[in-house]
Amino acid sequence: MQSLRAWFQTASPVSLFVLALVVGVGGACGAAVFHLAIAYGVAFFYGDSGEFVTRVEALPSFVRVAIPTLGGLLVGLLLHLARVREAEGEGVPEVMEALAVRQGTIRPVVAPVKIVAAALTLSSGGSAGREGPVIQIGSAIGSGIAQYFGMLDRERSLLLACGAAAAIGGAFGAPFAGVVFTIEILRHQPTFLRTGLITVSALTGAGLTYLMTGQLGLRFLVETLPDFAWWPYGVIALGVGLLCALAAVLFGLVLQAGRIIFRRLPVSSLWRPGIGGAVVGVLALWLPYIHEPAAYPLMVDLIALTSLPITLLLALFLGKMIATSITLGSGGVGGIFAPSLLLGTLLGSVVGMAATSFGFIPLSAVPLIVLISMAAVFAAAAHAPITAALITYEMVGDSTLIVPLLIACFVAAYVARSLHRESIYEHGV
Repeated sequence: MQSLRAWFQTASPVSLFVLALVVGVGGACGAAVFHLAIAYGVAFFYGDSGEFVTRVEALPSFVRVAIPTLGGLLVGLLLHLARVREAEGEGVPEVMEALAVRQGTIRPVVAPVKIVAAALTLSSGGSAGREGPVIQIGSAIGSGIAQYFGMLDRERSLLLACGAAAAIGGAFGAPFAGVVFTIEILRHQPTFLRTGLITVSALTGAGLTYLMTGQLGLRFLVETLPDFAWWPYGVIALGVGLLCALAAVLFGLVLQAGRIIFRRLPVSSLWRPGIGGAVVGVLALWLPYIHEPAAYPLMVDLIALTSLPITLLLALFLGKMIATSITLGSGGVGGIFAPSLLLGTLLGSVVGMAATSFGFIPLSAVPLIVLISMAAVFAAAAHAPITAALITYEMVGDSTLIVPLLIACFVAAYVARSLHRESIYEHGV
């Protein structure tokens, strides 16, 4: 073992290639365990027969409020007993902090605590996403492997980034977006060798996830998208980018407000996630969709032209924003990525329906507007237009999207950055 450790410490291209493969496997396995934990948690709290929202609506009102309250109390108790500060919160800001301040060091205990805390939050009905925790879990595995073999700061930061890319590659089946994420959001300095090793981990994570689940990550299937033309789609993409920037800035301010309000409560942090769960449970009596882990089924329905009243779409938009602020502000553990995608999907549905009613686009073109809006809200929130555009393209696989995606994402990110210098992730660092 000592000779093996010494070989890895040489940090030769071959030894780093082997470690990148190992981290890719570890990141995929960590993500798989996390997703299984959420699935079992949902089955425990809400049952496993039928559509999720149908199961929620079938429960008595007091039970619907009690479940997220219980989940929040369990999260508060876990974090209080474990005393692992890094496992709190969204996930990506903590990874950014580890890179910037601790030279890529994340304590190994973070991964299991994060898996349990985030799974409890999401499976009990907390309003947050899975991706932030998945990224931190993958990063913690990469950092832990580097620490085990006694790697230096530079290699430890590299393997942390490899773990993040592997997690994204596995969760979305989007390895290229995983690579770009480490550069654009984590600010990892790219070189030829480093980028190649991160790509190895991302591809390993995506490939192993496919072998384990038989699925290529998250996919949005759209039958046909209209061919791009500057009128009307280019002009609409510009308008969508502007609207999404405003939505993302509002989302960031609402998240900040949630954190401030709960920090000022004269209540121990042990109890705050339970209080947040209770408030979300009450809100979900009218909007049960906000409970759904990651809310991808609703996004799929909206992209597939499932018609919902505009009033309901706007209510869901505001409700999801507020519920996510309450869940994360109170101390619940979950991500921001999926909520931002849902907010963009809801906003895009409203814009698409309005454009159809005025005769600017045919009904068949609404999915295009929904998809570019979905990407643009995240681009604006994270100040990451390339990551947002690339991950959406990899999830859809239609080259028709590329030009309007880039227009909307870059306009949204530029306007959002002009209005607020910090991204939604930088708020938490």
